[in-house]
Order: sequence, then structure tokens, then C-alpha cells
Amino acid sequence: MNYEETLSYLYNLERFGIKLDLSNTISLINRLGNPHLKFPCIHIAGSNGKGSVAAMLQSILCATGYRTGLYTSPHLVDYRERIRIGDELIEKNFILNFVDDLKEEISKNGYTFFEVTTALAFSYFADKKVDIAVLETGMGGRLDSTNIVTPLFSIITDISLEHTNHLGTTLPQIAFEKAGIIKNGVPTITSVEDQGVFQVIKNVCAQRKSTLYIGFENSDVKIHRLSLDQTVFDFGQYKNLKLNLGGRHQVTNACLAISAIEKLKEMGWKIGSKAVRGALKSVNWRGRLEIFRETPLTLLDVAHNPAGTKALVDALDEFFPKKEIIFIFGVMADKDYPSMLKEICRKTKSIVLTKPNYKRAADPELLEKVVIKQNKPYEIVPEVKQAHILALKNAKSDDVICITGSHFTVGEFLSQSEKSEVGS
Repeated sequence: MNYEETLSYLYNLERFGIKLDLSNTISLINRLGNPHLKFPCIHIAGSNGKGSVAAMLQSILCATGYRTGLYTSPHLVDYRERIRIGDELIEKNFILNFVDDLKEEISKNGYTFFEVTTALAFSYFADKKVDIAVLETGMGGRLDSTNIVTPLFSIITDISLEHTNHLGTTLPQIAFEKAGIIKNGVPTITSVEDQGVFQVIKNVCAQRKSTLYIGFENSDVKIHRLSLDQTVFDFGQYKNLKLNLGGRHQVTNACLAISAIEKLKEMGWKIGSKAVRGALKSVNWRGRLEIFRETPLTLLDVAHNPAGTKALVDALDEFFPKKEIIFIFGVMADKDYPSMLKEICRKTKSIVLTKPNYKRAADPELLEKVVIKQNKPYEIVPEVKQAHILALKNAKSDDVICITGSHFTVGEFLSQSEKSEVGS
């Protein structure tokens, strides 16, 4: 198989669905010689912010000089975004050889897409001899394929209702699944604010003799300036930190990442304040209030649940208090899109409802029923790129357009935009 055929083969493994069971992963990893035991790691779970925290941590560690692996999901444009060392994406030849060697066993055992991708990441990091890896869970935590590791410490970011068909229908149930990454005797750092969720995490930590650290107190943080392209803030001993990811929620994520760095320093890792400052100022994490176009301003944000959408709309309201936003919205059918749309409608001028080309995507006609009740102007354009073209046509030069609702919506837009640039 060539590279494109190999990717098609991997994507086709999604036919095996989602398996919240570690037996397959353990079997596959054993077959590979347990590569996850060959490098130290940090393990991150949560509903929102875990990818941003992971990216910031990796950026700081790389700035210090550590060879740092990063495993996140999903990707936006390129499958290889999921697995990287520093700024370098996983090598295509490594993917080809890995899949070719295991193809028969993958088919025989019905390994899922995420199980194989996780095993690929661990094998790559071991082969390339990383100094440390930062690992983001895919879904939940307790039975997530990444949860075979014993990390230096676990991090749990904000938790909200999501994946209720898999993780539970209440916040405490979902918190219990996320808290499944807590290991016996391994410290845990969290930034959760909901007291019920915090109590679940606290109880699991007590059962597993895991020391629980609060990532930060709000009184430790002072924001001096908030803008789309740079936020300036103080956190503890760090004064006038500059962060190039917009929104108050990203300050929260940055503070959690710094708290984790301080914990690493206590463990003997050498990390200077200069690395922290430089990394936060330059961290690159696409699809997080990303400026795609200046006039009219087009923003991309992967907010994909009500809590994430609220954080997005709050940020937009702070950046543009006197403007209503033109939203382009495409979402997965299994998400709480009525609540997401209600958040959007409190700040919208008009909405273009669209549908990314993905099997789980919600039909715009379902979204339409919600928007009609909110009494907001809308249009339906099935293709994401065409939805943006329509929004541009209707927008004034000083309007703001925001494409959101899903990683798949933002990813498809970026992919189609890059293709059109190549073809022009």
C-alpha cells in the first residue's frame, strides 16, 4: 500500500466503532514490546482545554531542549498532526511500515482506529527515543486506549457533559470516567471548578493514594490585556506573561500548564522561566480562535460542546462587545447542539448552517428547528467552504465571521481552503 491507501485502511478501521475496553490495546501493545514503558509521560483528560494544555506543555518542554512527543486527537487537516515530536509530524514511512507489519493482526483482532493510532504513537515515541511525551486521552479516561501508561502525573482539565451515550448522563458519572486516568501513588493536578466534579476527583485520588494538587487559584492570576492575538497576564511568580491564544479560558489552560511545569521542576526536571515565557508567546495550536482572514475578519474555533461554545461566545463578547457575529455552524449529531446553538444565538447577527463531510455530522435541517425557535436569521449551505463564500458575500468589511461547532467543520474548511490555494 502507498501512503494514501494506508490512510484509507486506517480510517476504515472506524467500522469497528469505539471500544471502551483496554484488553485490545494491551494485547496490541504487548505484541509491540510495550513501547509505552520506554519513555516518561504526562497524561491529560478533560472535556475542554486538554489539547491546549498539552500543546502548551509540549511547547515549554521543547523550548527547554527536551525531545518531546505530543499525542492528541482529532486532527484538523493531516492525520499526522496527531503524533509529533517537537514541530515535526510523524514520518509517513513509519506509518506505512507500522501498518504493513501489523495489517494481518489488525484485521484478525478487529482493532479500532484509535487503538491502532495510539499504539502507533507509543511505538513512534519509543523508536525516536523521546525524553518525555504529553498524551491526551481520546474519550473519557478510565477505558481510553491511552490509559495503559503510568505517567509522572495526571492532569484533569474542565469537565462538562459530553459523550453521554458512552460516559454517562451526569457530571459525576463523566467525572468518574475522566478520573480513571488517576494512578496509584501518582500525583494529580486539576483545574475543575464544579464542586461535585471536584469531589469525585478528590475521592478517586484518596482511594488511589494520589496526591491532589489544585492547578491554581483565581487570586493568583491577574490579566492585564486580552486580545485575539495576544493576552498579557501574571501568574504567581511569573509577571507579564504573553500568550498568543485568545480568551480567558486559554489563560486558565496556560496556568494549568505552568502548574504542571512547576511540578516537573520539583521532580528534578530543569526548566527555566525563559522557556516558559518564550513557549507561551509562540505556542501554535490551530482552530482556537484562530485568525484565518483579516477582512472581513474570519475566525476558526473547534468548540464542540456547550461549555466550549459558551467559552467561545464569552470571548467574542469580550473582544467585540458592540458587534454581532456571523456564525458558520456545523456539528456532530451526537452533540448537544440545541444548547450550543442557544449560546451562539445570544451573540449572532446571522447563522449559516452547514454539514461537514463526516458520517456523524448533523443534518442542517435538524439545526434549523433550533434556530427557528431562537428567531434568528439563517441560511442553509451544505458544504462548509461554500458556507464561508456565502458569509463573505453577505458580510461588510467590518463584520466578524466565526466558523465553529466541530473539529471536523474547521478541519474541512482548512483542508478545502488549502486545496483551493494550491489550485489557484
